[in-house]
Amino acid sequence: MSRLSLRLPVVLALVTTLIVSQIALLKAQDDEPLPPAPVELNEEVIKRATVFVMQTYQSRGQPVISCVGSGTLVSADGLILTNAHNVLPSETCRSDTIVVAITVRLDEPPIPTYAAEIVEASRGLDLAVLRITQHLDGRIIEPGTLQLPFVELGDSQQVSLDDTISVVGYPDFGDAPVEVTRGTVSGFTAEARAGNRAWIRTSATIPGTMSGGGAYNRQGRLIGIPTIAPARVGGVTVDCRIIQDSNGDGRADANDQCVPVGGFISALRPSHLARGLVRAATLGISRGQEYPRTLPPLPADPPRFSRLFFTTRINEAGIPANVVTAVPTGTTSLYLVFDYDNMVDGMVYELRVTVDDVPSASHSLPPTAWSGGERGTWYIGSSGTPWENGLYSFRLFIEGREAASQNLIIGGGPRETPQFSDIVFGFPDADGNLTGTSYVLPEGSAVQARFNYRFMTPGLTWSYIWYFEGAEILRDTQPWQGEAQGIWVMPAAGEFLPGQYRLELYIENALSATADFIVAGGAQATGPLVFSEFRFTTEQIDGVPTGPVRADFPAGIAQLYAFFNWRLLAQGTPWTRRWLVDGDILFEITEPWGAPPDGENYYLGLDSLTTLPDGTYEVELLVGNIVLGRASAKVGLGQLPVGVFASAEGVLMSGRITDAETGAGVPGVMFIVLKPEFSVEDFTWNQAQVLDLALADNEGRFQIATLLPRGTAEEPALYSILVRAAGYLPLSADGIIVTDSTASPVEINVALSRN
Repeated sequence: MSRLSLRLPVVLALVTTLIVSQIALLKAQDDEPLPPAPVELNEEVIKRATVFVMQTYQSRGQPVISCVGSGTLVSADGLILTNAHNVLPSETCRSDTIVVAITVRLDEPPIPTYAAEIVEASRGLDLAVLRITQHLDGRIIEPGTLQLPFVELGDSQQVSLDDTISVVGYPDFGDAPVEVTRGTVSGFTAEARAGNRAWIRTSATIPGTMSGGGAYNRQGRLIGIPTIAPARVGGVTVDCRIIQDSNGDGRADANDQCVPVGGFISALRPSHLARGLVRAATLGISRGQEYPRTLPPLPADPPRFSRLFFTTRINEAGIPANVVTAVPTGTTSLYLVFDYDNMVDGMVYELRVTVDDVPSASHSLPPTAWSGGERGTWYIGSSGTPWENGLYSFRLFIEGREAASQNLIIGGGPRETPQFSDIVFGFPDADGNLTGTSYVLPEGSAVQARFNYRFMTPGLTWSYIWYFEGAEILRDTQPWQGEAQGIWVMPAAGEFLPGQYRLELYIENALSATADFIVAGGAQATGPLVFSEFRFTTEQIDGVPTGPVRADFPAGIAQLYAFFNWRLLAQGTPWTRRWLVDGDILFEITEPWGAPPDGENYYLGLDSLTTLPDGTYEVELLVGNIVLGRASAKVGLGQLPVGVFASAEGVLMSGRITDAETGAGVPGVMFIVLKPEFSVEDFTWNQAQVLDLALADNEGRFQIATLLPRGTAEEPALYSILVRAAGYLPLSADGIIVTDSTASPVEINVALSRN
């Protein structure tokens, strides 16, 4: 039985005010941006910023753990970044409380200390942000009063192949101290909607309970979140551990609640995909009221994958540029493309790849949450690194059940086989040239397709098939009569009403190219007019904007609404809406259109905990990955305040407390560091004056978890310390100088004299 599970009910019930107050003092952070320190020097803070999260529920008067994982503090006031599957309630994760356990001593297991609530979550990306809201004894934590060690999000887009990374999390069910495992970046995996860096692959050996923790670059910045969903077979979790007696029968056995565990982790969600969630939570911004729409019910039919094929290129609209059945040696870009139906975001799916019957971890995708919605076209793959020669087998799984498979050979030289590629759509002009090429076109009856062809010979049989909303509407087969290579323009094909279309091209009955497009909106010179007449206001009543309609607002507003009209957008058409602030995405949601095809006053809202920060707020509307509407409004100065995001860098302070007579380490000594603006004489034992404190270990060693903000040579930061231990004379000192050139850590060794 887990040591944590044995003591958890007692800890939850008996956490004392003294312990809570000491823990609450173990942190602080300033907002000044400071020079980066190497990860080796930040490791202490990184470990203390790593937490253990548990979903729990009450049974027979005691808390029962249903799901666990790691997490990372990303703000001093208690925001935690973790995986959504760690904290969202589900059939396997019953929950009424999210318990946060923190590291008090680095060589000991975490201590359950706080309760947290979900602020933002994305089932598809499997990311969530929590906010610590109360102590476990029920005392509410006022916003802004916590001062916890935290880390900053780094730029995951700058991570390179073979970079060294450090992964930090908890290696089991809370019975062991926080752990660091090191490895290198072994590659990147592309995925639809998230681009070529949907996943960072690593060689590090990462246990499943580290899911939701953090991966760091050499500068100690968070660049990835280790992510794996518990694997399933036939919809049942493969590894589900019994760690406590949940039914009160005196035994921990198969009749008790088990905790699902993922396997070893090889994939990291890049931190740039979490940035919007963290930014919104930090700013206290949430999605507000939105236009009431009718979304389709959950699918009743079983989920499925179909029409698997491979491509070597994905264009900017997410459309496969070609279809390949074999590729030559030296191929550096390859994607598996497939259709899907009846999926639900959050379902567990998986890709297993073998090369010559040997499993390939670098090309497989471990069990992860689905993020594509109910139906559409998806892709997984990678570019920029060579794919080795061999016979590849790609097998897709949904909830542990094999759903589809496809094979491909890589090797040999380039092949001069007949091929179509790069389909685009548009309208013919007066001279018969294709204009307005895109994958979103206005309603009309003259849509044409243009595509490239190579290595064609006269007499080859080729075919095309047009589809509308998944149903075939037109088909033709004929002998090739063109040149060997060039550009072909197909004549107009029928009347195109609003909705989703597909064109497939075949050579000798083999699929050679395919592309989807959407018809929406009315015609205008710059493209389809789908969204128009954007307006911003601070109030709405029954979907009608009230109050001033304007593009600039005074500081201090609590809500902001963006209104727009729309035209000829068929129900079920995938669309995306984004809220941005100062050019950075806050929220992005993709789902089927659920409003009537035409209408006015569709609205999207932003809400805040108090007031919206000054800034420029922007709405972007996309159909088929193409921006078709954009508008912005300024609040206050139109720019986020300087220093709104605190820096997590500075100087570590550590040392040893010894007995002046014996030289032996003195355990349990309290070492207090005051904020720079306070001296020892100013100190009144007020928590607000304390930067941080540490308790010495059994050998008298201590380390301050908080990084000391630096000053400059002209204006150094001056710190004061107090040392207190039972049986020893107190000691204090002022004037410890920290500048931008101070080496880290600052070593403070103290000899105490007995009373």
